[in-house]
Amino acid sequence: MAFCVSESAEQPRKIRRVDPLLVAALSLAFLFCLQGITWGRVECWNRSQIAMRGLRALRPSDYMKPPFHTYLNHILVVWPITAVMKLAQVPKERMKISNAAKLIGSRLVTIGLYLGTIALSYSFSRNSYGRFSAAVIAFALATSAGLIAYAHFLTVDIPLLFWMLAAFWAAYRLASAPSTRNYAITGFLIGIAIATKYNGLAVGVTLLVAHFFVTKGESRRRIILSRQLGIGLGMALLGFLFGCPTLLYEPKRFWHDFIYNYTVTPRYEGEPERANYLGALGRIPEVVGIPGAILIAGLAILSCILILRRRDFGDAATRGFTLSSAVFLLYILKVGTFPRTETRYVLPAIPFLILMIGPALQTLERRKWILALLLPVLIYNCLCSYLVGKRFNADPRLNAQLWMVKNVPPGSVIESSGTCPHWSKLPNFDAHEINLARPEEPISPARDITDLRLPHMPGRVELFRKVFPEWVQPLVAEKEGHPDQGLFTATALEKRHPDYITTYSLDYNVPGETVRRYYGDLLSGTFPYAIVFDAEAPSAPGWIYPHIIDFLRGRITILQRKH
Repeated sequence: MAFCVSESAEQPRKIRRVDPLLVAALSLAFLFCLQGITWGRVECWNRSQIAMRGLRALRPSDYMKPPFHTYLNHILVVWPITAVMKLAQVPKERMKISNAAKLIGSRLVTIGLYLGTIALSYSFSRNSYGRFSAAVIAFALATSAGLIAYAHFLTVDIPLLFWMLAAFWAAYRLASAPSTRNYAITGFLIGIAIATKYNGLAVGVTLLVAHFFVTKGESRRRIILSRQLGIGLGMALLGFLFGCPTLLYEPKRFWHDFIYNYTVTPRYEGEPERANYLGALGRIPEVVGIPGAILIAGLAILSCILILRRRDFGDAATRGFTLSSAVFLLYILKVGTFPRTETRYVLPAIPFLILMIGPALQTLERRKWILALLLPVLIYNCLCSYLVGKRFNADPRLNAQLWMVKNVPPGSVIESSGTCPHWSKLPNFDAHEINLARPEEPISPARDITDLRLPHMPGRVELFRKVFPEWVQPLVAEKEGHPDQGLFTATALEKRHPDYITTYSLDYNVPGETVRRYYGDLLSGTFPYAIVFDAEAPSAPGWIYPHIIDFLRGRITILQRKH
């Protein structure tokens, strides 16, 4: 891999041909994402996935996450595949043979948005900082193992990056060409970013910063009462309503879900109410690696010094750095107030942090030693990104699915803990699920395999009762539920009398003593069941990152009733 030392930054202009370095970066990212693309085989095991969640008359199951990406994925993948199946007159009970195609198609949409994020970042950087900086930034985004990991999930995290970068790029164009059309486009894309995930609101600051660039030197009244700014803000609202139209139909439900999510997310594990800026910044190495984080931080600080010395707001690099740093700082200032820090919370800030290194790269591009500094970090990132896919492929639940298909005969009754794979979604496994938390569900015909699904019992109701104020409690009861712990007893198990029991470690690593004892007795052989399959995800080497990939570390166990 080699970078060509290139020209300095130039004024925004159309790039007539595709840069081979951009093609190389996109190709690398695509290949890293392809490995592990079948993780889950017929479903995404990330419990926060929303791409394939159900819709009823366009209404999502909840508004914890806004529905725009759900709509987009249904339009591009779910509905076309379903239509093909119906045209082929596939019986309803066999429609699940398309589950694998829907999963892979949905992942390809996410990968496409990830590649789009890289391309937008390259285009912005090329216009702001020059070709060398753009190439380095593209490779940094394409080889960051934390981003590769999230590109395997059907969550809103990677789509959010794309729409935030799209709005950001539009704001950059607005700063160069302040037309009403550019104000409208920027505002609309900001609205789409918010309709993808609520924290996309942070990119809205670019509209204000770009407006400042355009109106610099004018009176405060003209700046604030600008008709074009009003159009941009109005289009942001329109964009949000375009991506989340059903809130007009059920505003109360939307508000309850939104305010509940906004209230409980920062303290979801019962953390004390205090800011945690160091914890938020400490998540950055989980996305770009420790060597990358150190290098990016150093270059971003150098860029800041260079920009402060220039003090030239007409310079493309100054505008680019100011816009990207505004988004990064605003986002970190907000997410740092969260007592609970998760990698996915910090993820949307990472591309903007990487974009901040452009001025430093622009200054250092003719120094030969800069490549000697960059290449080892990129090679390390490539190795970690390659291993991400290997880690997804090593998930023991994939082998558990094959075991179930091969060994469970028709007519059997299975009992599955709440986060176990949904065996009934496998195309060659005729099964029907019964949710034991909802006993009113109908029982399947005896010829089918019956999968009795125990609820996941995280103990949120008891925890939230101690942590959150009284006005939140009705929403807690509604959102978290309170399944009967009487399901987790020897008497209840004897009454259900399943032939097989499947458990996943996420379900017994919970606060509830009753639940933990139940699964502990199962695994220790206290009940008349013997372990016939038991596997655990291998631990990742200590020198790679991300150290933890969500929903990938766990133990799956299958037990069979003794005869």
